[in-house]
Amino acid sequence: MDATRAFDDGVSAAILAGHSSTLARLAATWETIGDLVPWVLISWLAALALFVSGRRGAALWFFAAITADGAAALVKILFALPRPPGGDLLDLWGGPSYAYPSGHVARTVVLLGLLAWVALREVPRLRRPFVAPSIVLLVVVGVALMGIARIGAGEHWPSDVLGAALLGVAWLALVMWLDRRVRGHP
Repeated sequence: MDATRAFDDGVSAAILAGHSSTLARLAATWETIGDLVPWVLISWLAALALFVSGRRGAALWFFAAITADGAAALVKILFALPRPPGGDLLDLWGGPSYAYPSGHVARTVVLLGLLAWVALREVPRLRRPFVAPSIVLLVVVGVALMGIARIGAGEHWPSDVLGAALLGVAWLALVMWLDRRVRGHP
């Protein structure tokens, strides 16, 4: 924690200084997408829609997305880093909820990343020069907003957010690699 303290304090202070009441309300609304229940619901609805439309392979990855949350939970337990002052939450079992990595950010990376990857893979017209980068930009903006929301709410340090984003990207890379292997591509 000491190694990232100056970074965490500086970035947190900048975000909190610009956190107006309007921005706080917007952030709180966006944060609910990263809550576990809405995230699972959205992921599984996407999986169901893909399954019903005959895209069973793509649907599997949305059902498997819950493993990303399990990975984040394991990392939280392994590091057991405290939240910022005043950000003391309880986990599902009434124990302390650790800060690193941010579950909301990891879930957002996985959900938005999966939606973008599957959409770009399954819908060829989305691969147009202007459309594909726009979709990727929306994912980046969505993840950044979630990170800012979690820091602004006083629940996470910036290093928690960055670690969660890296964990989510690693999970997506693993999914993409596994998908290629399953579909017979090296």
